[in-house]
Amino acid sequence: MAVSLLCGCQSTDCDPSEQLSDRNANQQSSALAKKIAHGFPDFVSKRAQAQWLREDDAERAKVQEDRRNAEAAYKAAKERRERAKPVPRAQLRIPEHLLAILPPIRHNSLIAEYYNVENAPRKPLFIDNGHLTFLASALLEVLARVDEHALSADEFGVDKLNSAAETLQKMADISSSFGHLNTFEVRAISEALGKDIHTANGAISADSFASKSESEQMEIAFEWLCSMENSPVPRAAAQCQRAMERTRDISRFEDAMEFALADAWMNYAEQMKYGNLEKVSDAEREKYANEDNPNEIHPKYHTVMIETRLAGAFEEFAGITDKAAALSWFEGLIPQHEQYHRLQALRERYRKIVGDGGWAVVPPDRMFAGGHAPLVKNLKQRLAAEGYYKGEIDDAFDAGLTQAIKSYQKHHQLEENGEVGEVFWRSLNVPADQRLAEIEVNIRRWHKTLFEASDTYIYINIPSFSVEFWADGEHKSTHRAVVGSSTKICNTRTQEWELMNSTRLMHSRMTYLVYNPYWNVPPRIEVDEFWPKINADPKWLATTDYEYFTPKGGGRVLRQKPGENNALGRVKLIFPNRYNIYLHDTPKQGMFNYPVRAFSHGCIRVEGATKFAKAILEHDGQWDKKMVDRFLKSQTEHPIDLKTPIDVFIEYHTVTVDDDGEPYFLADIYKIIKNEISPPTALERRCNPATDRTSSYRSGAGEDSGP
Repeated sequence: MAVSLLCGCQSTDCDPSEQLSDRNANQQSSALAKKIAHGFPDFVSKRAQAQWLREDDAERAKVQEDRRNAEAAYKAAKERRERAKPVPRAQLRIPEHLLAILPPIRHNSLIAEYYNVENAPRKPLFIDNGHLTFLASALLEVLARVDEHALSADEFGVDKLNSAAETLQKMADISSSFGHLNTFEVRAISEALGKDIHTANGAISADSFASKSESEQMEIAFEWLCSMENSPVPRAAAQCQRAMERTRDISRFEDAMEFALADAWMNYAEQMKYGNLEKVSDAEREKYANEDNPNEIHPKYHTVMIETRLAGAFEEFAGITDKAAALSWFEGLIPQHEQYHRLQALRERYRKIVGDGGWAVVPPDRMFAGGHAPLVKNLKQRLAAEGYYKGEIDDAFDAGLTQAIKSYQKHHQLEENGEVGEVFWRSLNVPADQRLAEIEVNIRRWHKTLFEASDTYIYINIPSFSVEFWADGEHKSTHRAVVGSSTKICNTRTQEWELMNSTRLMHSRMTYLVYNPYWNVPPRIEVDEFWPKINADPKWLATTDYEYFTPKGGGRVLRQKPGENNALGRVKLIFPNRYNIYLHDTPKQGMFNYPVRAFSHGCIRVEGATKFAKAILEHDGQWDKKMVDRFLKSQTEHPIDLKTPIDVFIEYHTVTVDDDGEPYFLADIYKIIKNEISPPTALERRCNPATDRTSSYRSGAGEDSGP
């Protein structure tokens, strides 16, 4: 029979009907072989995928069993009133060899919980059948530009992610070529179909095979071809084995790549917005308040706060339906204040200066306007490097140099006298790369901004020592300000230095103002500064405008009576906050003449406070000059509630850029920028309460501020 199938009837006496039957069988075998060959690639893929799913399910079942055992052990220990070992959070299952070629996964448990890796995994967002989705494409496009936001591409593993994406694509292309059989292999299958077919369940005769339906024949043939022991085409069996291995590799690579992209998304979202622990919602504060101090969030809650934010944002991102919307979503993470974009442009300018070699140190020297000195030429070159001097580079201390020095002093918060002195030289000789670092830290500080777009608001930048009033989208006025000092004390509990009088960063809303205010002295200031005076002189209270009074809630409060000498001046403007910080007038107007004005106990003194209050009442539709004059002549305080509360933002940026693109490098009075560039060591943070300055009154964390 086998010969007849291949060569036809060779005998002269063979039956023509038999010859026809053999020819028909040959044709049927050939046709079936072609169908088998045509369907083989799809079968190989499905078979390999099914096998991988069985293995994956087995691994997941093992993880589930481990979790049940851990939960049972935890419960049993609790019942025995023992210290129970906590049940571990879900973890991603990524092979070591893949971890080596992908960026580190920082949000392991959060990603594992989102994708539900221990039970029924969610559909991936970034990978689809070996290819990047539009969400992944948008993410990689955004990550390619992280440098624009003063973030490091290495931190996000951008190069590794792009390389892994290319590898995944190549693996998918190779996988698509598996299972294709050539002409010779199809012919071998056709020939073998006329013989007994050996399967794992035993031999099937040619006649028995021929009697089965075509679908049954196909199923038997596929398994037969994939059998290493029985396949008539050994390469096909090898293809099946390699397909299984390849499917396993690709599936693991796809999972690992999906998780790596999810982690990169979370890293970026955290850096740009959701890791901002300066901005805390009322709900977060209520839920995560420090047990020792309700005004602060305990550090132990920081991670869970950020993870909760990221989980919600990731769910939102997962619902995006096209790439344009995904890119728009990422745009929403970028701070929308004009200063952010100006700082980005300034950074490029200073990167070029640094790239060109920066500027040379100018040795401090005595020089005067109208004279000549060798180092004047060096000074002109130095000022020209930042664009302050544009004249001839010679040794003459001319008017152009004087103007350049004044311009430099103006933009570096120095006294604008056109003279060179110790403070000037110290500022001038800050290296270019340090100025660049300051710019970059200030860009990143905007990722922690409290500012929210608003038509009407009050904006206070502590290092600028200024208060800006914006109404209906227009800048109305800027007032010089005095802010909290940089005085440090030794915290007796933590034995670390802390700023005692710093003005706190916050977002609140101004709800009312008070003319002719009392000043209720905060307990900390009362204990530290007034008790020594009262104890030293029993007549001190009687000879001053201070008094003790009993408020409705009971107790005893030291306060200063309204009047010209009151520490709050003639008006205070209140935006309720947990630190009791507010804006106010002051009788000490001379302090506004200093370039650096960090003198207060935490509250903010405003130059022209009565004019500022007038502008606010005018905008609120409540200004009445006769009424205010009457208030100011009285001997008691008069509050006025605002009809529409006004947003108040208190921020900290030591580099700002004006409308012309010119930078201002401001005093880092609280060393926030310096400490980010070069974090203090544990030894530098430590103090000794026995020898270092402490406060006699401990309120928790400086929650009480004063003028």
